Amino acid sequence: MTIESRMPRAEYDQIQAMSITRLKGLRRSPLHYQYLLTNPKVTQPLTLGIGAHTAVLEPERFLNDFAIWDRKTESGRAAPRNGKWWDAFQLEHQGRTILTDEEARVSQAIAAAVRFDPVANKYLASGDPEVTMRWELEEGRPAKGRIDWLTVIEGKPTIVGLKTTRDCRHFAFGSQAAKLDYAIQWAWYCDGYKKITGREPQMVEIVVESEAPHAVATYFIRDDILLQGRDNYRELLKILAECEAKDEWPGPQLCEEILTLPTWYYQDPNDDIDGLGLVALA
Repeated sequence: MTIESRMPRAEYDQIQAMSITRLKGLRRSPLHYQYLLTNPKVTQPLTLGIGAHTAVLEPERFLNDFAIWDRKTESGRAAPRNGKWWDAFQLEHQGRTILTDEEARVSQAIAAAVRFDPVANKYLASGDPEVTMRWELEEGRPAKGRIDWLTVIEGKPTIVGLKTTRDCRHFAFGSQAAKLDYAIQWAWYCDGYKKITGREPQMVEIVVESEAPHAVATYFIRDDILLQGRDNYRELLKILAECEAKDEWPGPQLCEEILTLPTWYYQDPNDDIDGLGLVALA
């Protein structure tokens, strides 16, 4: 069981252990989990997310780890990422993540917004970025986690996450957190740290909007959220153990079902005017 800061991402990915990102694939179905083992998702928003994380948490690495594609067409627009110029650029910058100049600009703007926010900066003023944890789950399965930032606030270990979002307001981010089950991730990191150190950390999430003016909000994660997240990831581990024992990986629907539609689809017949499909206004 270890804790190590600044482990290269490629090295972390090679660790043969269960991660919460991998486990969350079961939320859709065992079939999707099994598929993602050999077909990990790589999407364009992820590139911007990596750039923003590095700019906020490890700014000294930004220019070393990223190459900026700033070639323009005659009209002044960003040149397409194809053709001989793009191929040459990729060859020249092998081993570095390529950002467009707009992605680089937004990453730096996000970093400035977070670092100049007094509440967020309270947690980022000191600490270690990109901390890798390795431990064993209760059933003996090796586990790993990579937390964004680890610090100590008033003598208490504090795990700090950083997320970009479209809307950082409480009701909007709370809805997003519930929909994507961020509680699983928070509980996983909390439990991993406690298993390694014997100390229970407090959990904090810094949320910054991906579009200007890049508003920032900082949220303390309560125990009831961690409790629910813990129940949720343990249930996923139970499902995984059953699938592994039977070597069966079913999809989300196991049998024929009757289709239902959401209630908003059905118009109240009492609101129909003369059968014309017009709805009376109050």
